[in-house]
Amino acid sequence: MDTIEKQFEKFYENIKLTPAQKEDAKTKYNGVCSKLHDYYYPNTTYSGSTKLLIGSYGKHTSIRPARDIDVIFIMPPEKFAQYDDNTSNKQSQLLQDVKRILEEKYPNTPISAFGKIVKLEFADTKHDVELVPGWENDDGTFTIPDSENGGRWHRQDYRKEISEIAESDATTGKTKFLIRSVKKWSDNCTARTRTFEIERVALSFFASGGKGTSSAQLFVNFFQYFLNSTTDESLRSHLNTALGRAQKARAFETNSKFEEAADEWKKIFGDDFPKTIKIATQEIPVSEGEFDKLTKLTRDYPSPDEEHLTDKHGIPFEIDPMYSVSLDADVEQDGFRKSTLLSFIQSRFPLRKSKKLLFRVTHNVQGPYEIKWKVRNFGEEAKRANGLRGQIHDDMGSETRNESTLYHGEHYVECYIIKNNKCVAIGRILVPIGKDY
Repeated sequence: MDTIEKQFEKFYENIKLTPAQKEDAKTKYNGVCSKLHDYYYPNTTYSGSTKLLIGSYGKHTSIRPARDIDVIFIMPPEKFAQYDDNTSNKQSQLLQDVKRILEEKYPNTPISAFGKIVKLEFADTKHDVELVPGWENDDGTFTIPDSENGGRWHRQDYRKEISEIAESDATTGKTKFLIRSVKKWSDNCTARTRTFEIERVALSFFASGGKGTSSAQLFVNFFQYFLNSTTDESLRSHLNTALGRAQKARAFETNSKFEEAADEWKKIFGDDFPKTIKIATQEIPVSEGEFDKLTKLTRDYPSPDEEHLTDKHGIPFEIDPMYSVSLDADVEQDGFRKSTLLSFIQSRFPLRKSKKLLFRVTHNVQGPYEIKWKVRNFGEEAKRANGLRGQIHDDMGSETRNESTLYHGEHYVECYIIKNNKCVAIGRILVPIGKDY
């Protein structure tokens, strides 16, 4: 699978709500709606049937951080005539009644009622609730209040809005992904595009045949489509910038400059788009701290002896996500029982110089395959001794490699598993020698 495509998959997971956020949302909207249900339906037990999630939560397009939850509370049919008979602002009276009922349960929560909603602003800052009381009509639409300008009733088709996105996503497999991602772009560039507009343009894009052979190409095509469909000059400026960066990222990717491509996507989507580090011409996702460390070390200590699979051996990378690889090493060091490198690091024991390491690889690749190894050193000691290394070596048949701890500093060992003359799996382990934890 293409490396940038993997990064998009990680990005998508990064912007979805966490399980804890989903649970918080559920607690909030059920708590609010159950209170109203107990008041307006006193003879039945709340089951959730008198509420309908709308907005991003109803359409399953919500993103982090947690935001307002939009929900309809379905009023009893007989109550409409009661409110519609009021001579003053009927809609405002409805909202104020709902506010008063909720204040009984949430006396310390700021609650406001205006326009179409009753809003509860919870102190924990995870989720607020924007509730719309309304009556469901025979055709599935809702009659909802609007207290502004003297008040009036609105008819709104929330179910149609939800079904349009669900049906589009069932056809394309990408509609919700695109909407969520573009919402994150809007936040990152401060375009503040309304979610409803993003949804409208996304549906139109797919309905007109819009698509992409990859996630990267999908966004190039969508930003171009969005740009062509709006006359808002401020928004056009943001879209022009996004389109230019997306096209630049695709050009980098086409030329196998994956790290540079990822940097451009980060400019578009922000820090939720994962970083990559270029190791042996293969972009391997790493943690934030590890990325910064390896980037600096590679820049400060370039090795004239470093080899890459693609350049030196003509072996391309086609990493298969079904394969897993992990590295560890047996450590023999005076004053310590024989242990493993990972346990040394976890126990915060210093790894000293002139000690023996036996690196072992664990994987699930089925034969036939071959294994190659690479050791890369950093630091002033290794530099002075011309020991930065980086050459690629064949495995001798035992799927292990013997090394010694020669130089203080941060180092790493990589293992490549090659099948059908392609690198299908890669593993790496950091080796901090003399590190004071």
